[in-house]
Amino acid sequence: MTDLLFSPTDRSAVPSSDSEAPTSAAHSVTGRGDARRRAMIEAAADLFLERGYEKTSLGDVVKRSGGSLATLYSAFGSKEGLFEAIVTEISEQILVEFAEPELESKPLGQALQLFGERFLGMILCPNALGWHRMCLAEGHQFPALREALLRSGPGRVRARLADFLGAHARSGRLRLDDPGEAAGHFIALLKSEILFAAVCGEEVDLSSERVAHQARRAVDVFLHGYSAESKGRGRTSRPAVRTLKANSL
Repeated sequence: MTDLLFSPTDRSAVPSSDSEAPTSAAHSVTGRGDARRRAMIEAAADLFLERGYEKTSLGDVVKRSGGSLATLYSAFGSKEGLFEAIVTEISEQILVEFAEPELESKPLGQALQLFGERFLGMILCPNALGWHRMCLAEGHQFPALREALLRSGPGRVRARLADFLGAHARSGRLRLDDPGEAAGHFIALLKSEILFAAVCGEEVDLSSERVAHQARRAVDVFLHGYSAESKGRGRTSRPAVRTLKANSL
């Protein structure tokens, strides 16, 4: 995947079969509405990355995408709603990569390795780093932006991973009390110091070998702590602590 936001195949494309092509006026109107919505999302995504959230106005979005402010408000409700629509697109594209039967069919360690490599490849791509920098810089000024990001982005990816880990816990391969917490731990191990360095502009080695090594380190540490086969871990109960709603990507 070269673009974090949109896949090469546009999901809004019309059917390829002539017999299936919509012919009614209602279908034509819907198609035009979907095209306008897509154009606004694309324009807003580009502008947010270029100028930041605060310095991008809805008028700027309409000027680049075409259409009208009335159409934009009808589709998204607000600037925050438009941002959340973009984050939802991003998380859906990420989740597609982790919903394949390939992950389910592999041994646990191999599946986590594959998850880790794909996850790192996505969060370290230029667009993802741009979103991360923007949200870090402006999230404290715009609570709605922060809430939209946590609700529609990291939370969904973490929930997908938690479901996967929970299934392995029920089968006896993992020993864990809270799949969501364990998912957060694995994501944190994956990001480790590499994401912070990349966000700060440090040149990071993104070769397949380096990414695989980073993922392998995370898998080894994670399984040492959570695998049912680990011996002498000395895990003890600990009091509940207040945690963030979701880890940032």
